[in-house]
Amino acid sequence: MEPSPDNVPRILILEPDSKVRSTLLRYVVKGWQGAAVQSTTGTLTDALDDPDRLKSFDVLLVGCDFSKDGTAENPTLQAVRAVAADPRNPAVILLTTKGSEYTAVQAIKSGAFDYIPKTLLGREQVLSAVQRAMLHRKGLLGVRGSGVTGVVRLFGYDMRRCLATRDSMSVHVAFSAERGKEVVLKVLHRGRGSLSRDASFERLVMEFKLLYDIADPAVAEIYDFRVTSQYCYIAMEYFPLGHLGTQLDGTLAPSEALHYAREIARGLSIIHMAGVIHRDLKPGNIMLREDDTVALIDFGISQSTSAPKAAPELTDVEIAGTPYYMSPEQGAGAAVDERGDLYSLGVILYQMLKGEKPYVGTTAEEILEQHRSAAVPSLPPDLAACQPLLNKLLAKDPSQRFGSAREVLEALQHTALPGTDAEPMPAVAS
Repeated sequence: MEPSPDNVPRILILEPDSKVRSTLLRYVVKGWQGAAVQSTTGTLTDALDDPDRLKSFDVLLVGCDFSKDGTAENPTLQAVRAVAADPRNPAVILLTTKGSEYTAVQAIKSGAFDYIPKTLLGREQVLSAVQRAMLHRKGLLGVRGSGVTGVVRLFGYDMRRCLATRDSMSVHVAFSAERGKEVVLKVLHRGRGSLSRDASFERLVMEFKLLYDIADPAVAEIYDFRVTSQYCYIAMEYFPLGHLGTQLDGTLAPSEALHYAREIARGLSIIHMAGVIHRDLKPGNIMLREDDTVALIDFGISQSTSAPKAAPELTDVEIAGTPYYMSPEQGAGAAVDERGDLYSLGVILYQMLKGEKPYVGTTAEEILEQHRSAAVPSLPPDLAACQPLLNKLLAKDPSQRFGSAREVLEALQHTALPGTDAEPMPAVAS
């Protein structure tokens, strides 16, 4: 396939072998009429010494010899990581000698856009790789908003689409070359060259630490955590079916509502045993899998039970979107423990059964006041078997609620509505 004439690349060839260098030069000059191509025996490390010149190119064709060092510490791969750390730099296509599947993975993880063994080097391979690199650069997602600007480029990931932005954070779906599937990237934009450890950075690091040791399907699987000069990000499991909120346009069948309540309670029991309080449990943070299990996500304002329980400062970021599911004590700015998450589960269960939230209002404060003082709403007669469960989950005083998610699971096990059967107790590691 001939490249489009209006997509003329600026290419730098870095290759010590004169024959290979001449061949590459011939391929790209004939492939793109008027292409701006330069070639040199220099290394990628040398190219980094002149950052302004480096940024003047779109694509780098870089020779890489793995015969002496096939690890991630190969000097060329170290230079690739430095190039990939700045999104203004060109895409890197490695042309490799003595490589293997392992070195290919290391190259992609380091930030190379493509990897072509020299034994397979041909005109079509080179032109196709350059063309895809150009399209990739044009299609890279620029995220704009408060604190989030510019193009997002992370080595080893092909950015597909942006799901959300807020302040200095953005969330993307990306294809992971290492895993061969789509993942979710939660990206903190730190500012070019910034190494500061501000509050947003500390929150993202804490979120990663909280989840790293929870090896259970009850939470989204964490694949990677990286810090670059411009970004800090977590790579995690992607859920094609979306979140529970997409199912709540109306009421769920009672059997479905109780099933999801059990799944959520099991997830809470897992994170609580790991010493983590979610503090932002809502349908949008409960992801659905094809096997009808759920996974909890977004631990950005979670806290460890081992941390000092000072009353949290309720910022606009924490309150936005969450007052409907917030416990009375959290809404009042008091300390929150595991029973705050159980209250949120009660709100979600009511919404699943009734098709509406238990407390609504025109302002966040109006909603929070209802959480603090309004009576627990009553379910219709056909759902009355769930009322005692809801009454205890939605008790205003935390001491009147269930003491643990395990207790909620046991209560759900003994709760059955007309036409439903109680499910077996989900297994929870002790």
